[in-house]
Amino acid sequence: MASIAELAEEIKTDTIKNEDLITCLEAKNLRVIAMAMFKIIERNYCDVRIVDRLTQLGELLKDSKFIGLWQFGHAAVATLFLLQNEDAKIRFNEVFKELSDDDKFLVDNFIKSEAYKV
Repeated sequence: MASIAELAEEIKTDTIKNEDLITCLEAKNLRVIAMAMFKIIERNYCDVRIVDRLTQLGELLKDSKFIGLWQFGHAAVATLFLLQNEDAKIRFNEVFKELSDDDKFLVDNFIKSEAYKV
């Protein structure tokens, strides 16, 4: 099993296996998780474990600064939306309707800004 540092390098070089992206979503390092989310969007790779983990990460809406005004949870919820997967879309709708208006605005803004294409 590769270390998280090795997997992060594989994400950078685009040599990571899709299954290893799930391992990266479980990392303690938010930078690695963000890299994995962006690669998941790029590859449109999704399964039930990804949907579940993104939903968990979507709860990080306070004290988890990500980029600018966005919290880590905003990026995770936006990732659910951006995946072309029915389960992800259903979960996005469930999570999104429970968000405050401010958080909804930030998720929408993250999607529209295409910040994930960095």
